[in-house]
Amino acid sequence: MIVRHFEDILPSSRAVHADNWSSFRLLTRDDGMGFSLHETWIHPGTQTHIWYKHHFEAVYCIEGEGEIELVDGEGRGNGDPIPLKPGVMYALDAHDRHLLRAHTRLRLICVFNPALRGDETHGPDGAYAPADNHDAEEPR
Repeated sequence: MIVRHFEDILPSSRAVHADNWSSFRLLTRDDGMGFSLHETWIHPGTQTHIWYKHHFEAVYCIEGEGEIELVDGEGRGNGDPIPLKPGVMYALDAHDRHLLRAHTRLRLICVFNPALRGDETHGPDGAYAPADNHDAEEPR
């Protein structure tokens, strides 16, 4: 059994920070579960371009308000923004390019497949690097 307390993650290498967000990696690839689990804070007043072309992600909002908008390869919106507030879940099941906007601080619970190592930040195209298949563990 794996048990962790959020307060132990805050000062550790499992807390990863970028200009627009902070992510607290509760479970990572090394835990051998086949997915990773994060609590992510999106900083208020920010917009982040994201494209998980190598991962699937499911997100559940537990605090704050914002929106997600699907975009094309040029970063232009191709649909109406979807409001985010507590209780909203979205799943990026088609490697969707998107903009994530936080009106207030968003607290999001995120699940990634394949699991992240835990130290990733977004590259210039908004993606995380592909999982290294040589190091990836099969789910237990």
